[in-house]
Amino acid sequence: MKKILVVDDNFDNRNIIAQMLRLSGFLVVVAGDGIQAIELTERETPDLILMDLSMPRLDGWSATAQIKARPELAHVPVIAVTGHATRDDIERALNAGCRDYLIKPIDMDAMLSKVYGVF
Repeated sequence: MKKILVVDDNFDNRNIIAQMLRLSGFLVVVAGDGIQAIELTERETPDLILMDLSMPRLDGWSATAQIKARPELAHVPVIAVTGHATRDDIERALNAGCRDYLIKPIDMDAMLSKVYGVF
């Protein structure tokens, strides 16, 4: 079973995404900010990370860059999940190491399509 880390500081967003993924047969781990995301990635080694970008303590751009900078974690694909839909925001996410992105509000079919595309 593939393990996905869902990172979002908004409780409702995090739980809706996690529930949809669980119903689709994935094992899901959740984090509320970038610091927790790094800690859980080190401990759980997920097969995929869905990373919110705008979060307190440590944003998703920085968390992704830190994860990708670690050789033992660099292989873990990251999909940005964001309300930041400008070309600059998306380019910044891709430059930080994100493989792809989803724009909020999340279209669950599009999310599942991108998730299945990773596997």
